[in-house]
Amino acid sequence: DIRVHLKEMIKSSDEKQNMIAAKIGISEGYLSKFLSGKEINFWMVREIIRYLDPENETDLMKRHCLSGVKKKNYPAALEYCYTKRLFSVIETLIERQIKKEGKISSWSEIYKFMLEYRLSLGSFEYIEKLNELKSDCHDTKTLLLILEMYSNYQSRKYELTLDKIGTIQKNINRISDPFLKTAFSARLEEVSVNLYLKQDNAVFKARELAHSLREKNLSVNLNLTALYILALSYMNESYFLSYEYYKKCIDLLSVFPDRKKELVQNKEEIAILQAFWGKKISEDYQVTAFAKSLASQDSLSSFYQNDFYKRYALLFDGIKEKSAEKLLLSLYFFSQQKDQFRS
Repeated sequence: DIRVHLKEMIKSSDEKQNMIAAKIGISEGYLSKFLSGKEINFWMVREIIRYLDPENETDLMKRHCLSGVKKKNYPAALEYCYTKRLFSVIETLIERQIKKEGKISSWSEIYKFMLEYRLSLGSFEYIEKLNELKSDCHDTKTLLLILEMYSNYQSRKYELTLDKIGTIQKNINRISDPFLKTAFSARLEEVSVNLYLKQDNAVFKARELAHSLREKNLSVNLNLTALYILALSYMNESYFLSYEYYKKCIDLLSVFPDRKKELVQNKEEIAILQAFWGKKISEDYQVTAFAKSLASQDSLSSFYQNDFYKRYALLFDGIKEKSAEKLLLSLYFFSQQKDQFRS
């Protein structure tokens, strides 16, 4: 029982319950109610755990969700578990809901869809199945709009994505559950930071949202998105700041052995950053053939036919050779990708 654990945490601290409750932002009555075995709002439980034992938040919240949350906290539990990639917990919660009520609820149906199609955003099948889902309240309607937003962004329909973002923001303002409100806002910021920086070249707006996303501290993925956007946004302005944010990404990724591809990508981006600022490329960041070629300062012509690297190869060769033609080609290829910030 997580309550036993939390009571021990309180006993071992020098703080009284009323002081802890005040710092969390809830009444002492709610804290006592929860510790005595009664259910309180989901966001309150999360804040209690984040204050008393932040290092074990995910595990304790997972146990709390599996201990049996009531109907009013069910949507927040599903969203929390999805944010934390606790997919097996979501499956268990959905099975329990169906068994208890005799039919699948709209919340369960939406999260079941999200689990099934999370790796195929924007695909024809994703859109087809998404259109079949029905909302039965304001909050599920908002979530379905968010899923449409992801689909539009993944399909590079940026104007539609921006239009959807405006509608979703108005809807989020009307959501009463504090955790859902925070989590849905983070989903909005996750797409917006990329859109504002890369497609709109609105650097300051992107940074503002990235800091907001980072402050929410909802998941490793969202924190990585925020840090990556901050790193990229400073590429032209400050080598030091850009490097520091990339390093934070690397530090986060280093503890996840299943995320080596992302780790390599961020190390390679530091190599690109160092080359861009005319610095020696550290051996630690010579992790790909392209990064090694940058470090050796050889011609990058062998990458001109590579769909991904040709933009960078033409940029750096264009700078080194003072070739307007290569620089314009680089700009063209970045623009083709609708990457206005890099172009």
